[in-house]
Amino acid sequence: MNENQLSSKEIISDYNRIYSGPGIRTNSAYYRWLARLLNPKSGAKILDVSCGEGIFLREVLKRSKQIEEFGLDISDVAISVARKNCPQARLMTADGQKIPFKDKQFDYVTCLGSLEHYLDPGLGIREIVRVAKENAKFCIILPNSFSLDFFLHIRREGNKPVDDFQILEKTATRKEWVSLLGANGLLAERVYGSNLWPELFQEGTFKLKSIGKFFKRSLIKCVCPVNLAREFIFVCKKA
Repeated sequence: MNENQLSSKEIISDYNRIYSGPGIRTNSAYYRWLARLLNPKSGAKILDVSCGEGIFLREVLKRSKQIEEFGLDISDVAISVARKNCPQARLMTADGQKIPFKDKQFDYVTCLGSLEHYLDPGLGIREIVRVAKENAKFCIILPNSFSLDFFLHIRREGNKPVDDFQILEKTATRKEWVSLLGANGLLAERVYGSNLWPELFQEGTFKLKSIGKFFKRSLIKCVCPVNLAREFIFVCKKA
């Protein structure tokens, strides 16, 4: 569907559908790695915009017991799940393009793979900047339009990959995302590449998953250049 024809109600309905079913998440080890990367300090306030099922906030709290956590998501179903995963956090149903907090409230603000699904990603970035303190630290994850996965799919299938799991998704190159972040108030200080997380066992069990996929993902994780990563992790400050 053309994004210009989409309404907020349609987007909310689609995410409620997703979170009523499989949800959107990766292995908890990935979120633990992100928590170490951000390394929030005790006594700080963190906001996870479009927090989904609250897994990242749960892993942050394991690392930093004294941190004050907030999360919001456009899907009330996602927030319902997040309250079970992270009951200590203050969670609410809200649109990341209109964050219901006053200016300069948070020491850390994250948006982990969601801005690309906004009708106006630039507005989402400006809202993230607005609610953050002047010396705040940000972690933003965005998808690469020319990833190694993209080229491997073309080689294997002979056409471009189509992902219609979510109702709306934008992709861009590293340079294009850096430009969009900068135009809306964020300076990317560090950029990391992120690919599909290697999983040998089903989470919480010793039941083996695909050994072949585990080694393939492990290899890609080790050798894939940042500019060909599936996603970019931008650690930012206010521009």
